[in-house]
Amino acid sequence: MSTGFIGKDFLKPRKKLLSSEKGTLRKKSFSLRVALGFPNSYEVGMANLGYQTVYRLLNQMEGVVAERFFARLFDEKLDFSTDRGVKTLESDLNIRSFDLIAFSIPFELDYLNVLKLLRISGIPLKSSQREISEPLIIAGGVAITLNPETMAPFFDCLLIGEAEEALTDFIGTYFESKEKRTSKEEMLFSLSQIKGVYVPQFYDIVYNHEGKVKKREINKGIFGRIERRKADVSKIETFSSISSPYIHFKNSLLVEVGRGCARGCRFCAAGYIYRPCRLYNKDSILRQVEKHIGENRHVGLVGSLISDHPDLENICSDLYQRNLEIGVSSFRVDKISPDLMKILTDSGLRTLTIAPEVGSDKMWKVINKNISREDVLKSAKTATETGMDNLKLYFIIGLPFEEEEDIDGIVDLIHEIHKVYIQTSHSTHKGDPIKVKPHHKRRLILSINPFIPKPNTPFQWCAMNRDKELKSKMKRIETKVKNLKRVHLEKKSIRQAILQGVLSVGNRRVGEGLFYHIQENLTLSQAWRKAGVDVDSIIFKERDFGSLLPWDIVDSGMNKEFLKREFEEAKEISESYAKKSKLTSVQQTNNQIKP
Repeated sequence: MSTGFIGKDFLKPRKKLLSSEKGTLRKKSFSLRVALGFPNSYEVGMANLGYQTVYRLLNQMEGVVAERFFARLFDEKLDFSTDRGVKTLESDLNIRSFDLIAFSIPFELDYLNVLKLLRISGIPLKSSQREISEPLIIAGGVAITLNPETMAPFFDCLLIGEAEEALTDFIGTYFESKEKRTSKEEMLFSLSQIKGVYVPQFYDIVYNHEGKVKKREINKGIFGRIERRKADVSKIETFSSISSPYIHFKNSLLVEVGRGCARGCRFCAAGYIYRPCRLYNKDSILRQVEKHIGENRHVGLVGSLISDHPDLENICSDLYQRNLEIGVSSFRVDKISPDLMKILTDSGLRTLTIAPEVGSDKMWKVINKNISREDVLKSAKTATETGMDNLKLYFIIGLPFEEEEDIDGIVDLIHEIHKVYIQTSHSTHKGDPIKVKPHHKRRLILSINPFIPKPNTPFQWCAMNRDKELKSKMKRIETKVKNLKRVHLEKKSIRQAILQGVLSVGNRRVGEGLFYHIQENLTLSQAWRKAGVDVDSIIFKERDFGSLLPWDIVDSGMNKEFLKREFEEAKEISESYAKKSKLTSVQQTNNQIKP
């Protein structure tokens, strides 16, 4: 099987990728070698601003060189049955020969790839199994920051929060320890004193009879909780230093517009873990574009809530006047203006992505997404009038307090959007007809995703729907939209969603299960049993407010009482709607039996 990064099979794709890249960093003088891994494809990894930023920051440090490796290049699958080892892209060296191996992990489902990559290289999976001669293995990223405990058995250190400041402190302390020739234990203790650095071996976890965390025993001199690091965006630049036609955003300069989201949707981790919401000012964004655009003609604006930037239209207008194509992530439906959409379509944007999430007033209030059906339909109308080729909609099923009629609300909303966007015969902008190519056909893309509880959100205590419930809801939507023309339905794997849920809210025993799955080639069911993991209890049952949660080790900056109040408010909203519905039903019955 071709793996794309192992042995002889690695040479040809390596040469192809390196020759295609612009901005690849090269260093000849260094005393510390870091292998920086992204446990997914090259295409996805190099489109990740966090990964690109860490790569750039490490290579800017004196005496440090960082080289990249990935789970796969192009379309090759990961084959972890070989022992030939994982190679870095820059120098074709086995990652085992590096001083540090650092992973950037934004997605929980990539945890399995992390372990496969280590096993391929002959590196013991567990931190406790590795000798001092092995590389120090660390990780960071959104998934790790939300809940580091699932992967705690495998890493020497985990970086909690944003990397800009933590990396400098970490590398500085690492250099000091190497110069003093301290033991690994002493080095890890020194690193544990850095804000945002979690060293799992200094924390012992005690479980109760149900396999849930009972208490956490902490070594002397170690922080009780790990405080999340936060960057000051007024002092930094966040952009992609490398572009390539083989990256998800082809030949693009990616620039961060802001971090976090001030909206506070109760299911969304980005709205809580990145608080406070921070926006780059217009001049900073345009300055980064001017400084780093090079030969690229496409700019991707990146952020959790781009459409909330007060100067977005001016930023896009300026980029358009420079003859640059503009790419954006999803828009808030109540922030889509015809003038902004016209700029974006004229600059080359072909797909507008919005996230209604649900389809009923009740559920919009439950999840704290303060929009209305009218807002959604207005955005669809704007997409039509400005000649947008595709309209992509994100929906979530299986949310807390969701009823059957709420699923029907999604279906009804899809039908209404279809009438506005697909069935409209022509497009106009300010009364002027838009010229549409003869072969042009607008397309409605539906992405239906199961709800997955995320740590440090008001819904962190909630259970997932079981697979049977999710399949029924998915089928209900699919059946009722299948006859709509020019609609493409993207159904997310329910099995994968449930696995992601387990990994998202798991504890160290879940990590043990992953170990048995990879190391002993057990099925996940067999591995969970061997590790003492009760999947049913972890993901399909609500968590008690008073229970100790695995991710409580992280001081995210969020007050737990505030999250509880947000959950209780969602519950009260649901109960209020249920009472209204019952009262309406009684009134209708009384009206029917009147003589």
